[in-house]
Amino acid sequence: MINLKRILPTAILGIAIALTSVSCKKDDVEPNDSSDQSSSSFQVRMTDSPGDFAELDVEITKVEAYLQNEGWVTLNNQSQVVSVLDLTNGAETTIAQQSAVSAGIYTRVRLTFGSNNSLSVTDSILGSTINTNLNLGTSQQVEVLIDEQISAGTNASVLLDFQVAQSILEQSQQFILNPTITLIEDETTGIQGEVEGAATAMITLSDGENEYSTFINAQGNFLIRGVEDGIYDLVIEAGNEVSDATTLSNVMVLQGQITQMGTIEL
Repeated sequence: MINLKRILPTAILGIAIALTSVSCKKDDVEPNDSSDQSSSSFQVRMTDSPGDFAELDVEITKVEAYLQNEGWVTLNNQSQVVSVLDLTNGAETTIAQQSAVSAGIYTRVRLTFGSNNSLSVTDSILGSTINTNLNLGTSQQVEVLIDEQISAGTNASVLLDFQVAQSILEQSQQFILNPTITLIEDETTGIQGEVEGAATAMITLSDGENEYSTFINAQGNFLIRGVEDGIYDLVIEAGNEVSDATTLSNVMVLQGQITQMGTIEL
């Protein structure tokens, strides 16, 4: 998908930040090596803004969070392969869960990707599926800005959005993985619906200033979260079955609600 779900200035493509060790800071902090230990936990979840692909599997080898004035805290260092395109229409998976983390302000989440990545693409003409390995581009590590304050007895949970269309690049007949990941700040505000009459369709929500987009899944369902409240135009651009875009105007999104569009027939 050419998913433009709210273009944010967050620099998340292959950020490499050199942290210099000084006497009052630590470059790498284990979850339990602070004297101010707590029963708090830190959870990182992942969902997907789907693209026009059949399947995408990515390997995540490490998940960390940056504790202000302390350093990086490892939340998960076990390699895991995530089937990203299974995480559509509100589905999500937990990629890190760490208990007894230190209290403080966490400002970044960092994901490290491995080399075990694969993509399946459906040939629109032949109708067959082509499987290919993905070369990892410059973004071996991706950082996402967050703002989570943890005190004793409180927990943190952040939801990351893996934007598939922006993450897959085609160069010289090869596919490159440059993971594009954003933070869904408001999970409770958005839009949801179903499209009938098209096997694939791109959904774009725009108010002239903010723009969000996604693709329908195999069942025709779509969900966009993290939307600013307001009045939008909803544009549905289907595949070869329907040549013209369908526009629904004056779609109202209210703070704290998922606007239900029902079934949209093309």
